[in-house]
Amino acid sequence: MQIFVRSEVTHVVENAEQQTVGDVRAFICQAEGLPETEVRLYAAGSPLDNDSFPLSNLNTDAIDVNVALKGGKVHGSLSRAGKVKGQTPKVEKKEKRKSKTGRAKRRIQYNRRFVNVVASFGKKRGPNSNS
Repeated sequence: MQIFVRSEVTHVVENAEQQTVGDVRAFICQAEGLPETEVRLYAAGSPLDNDSFPLSNLNTDAIDVNVALKGGKVHGSLSRAGKVKGQTPKVEKKEKRKSKTGRAKRRIQYNRRFVNVVASFGKKRGPNSNS
């Protein structure tokens, strides 16, 4: 049985029935000159952490190799979550007059649109224009 190990170069491992994940890890580290602690092996997207796991139990014929990256600060970590909301001062809502409805509202609309209109030249402006 053949197992394809995909890293920078694809390697083929023969006689996979007797071999374990640890053997493949050692082979890759020796072939590519990588430290054994930084090599990560994945089969079908799931990590192979157990070095004593036999390769004959894998349900795929390909193993992917990744190298651990140097760690560092994570942008937007959870320790700063909610920072802006916590710094914003609370402002109480103002009391507003009750809006008019029905006949009174229609009367105000009529007066705005037709009674108080000043005839001007040019393009007609909307009610919220500032010019």
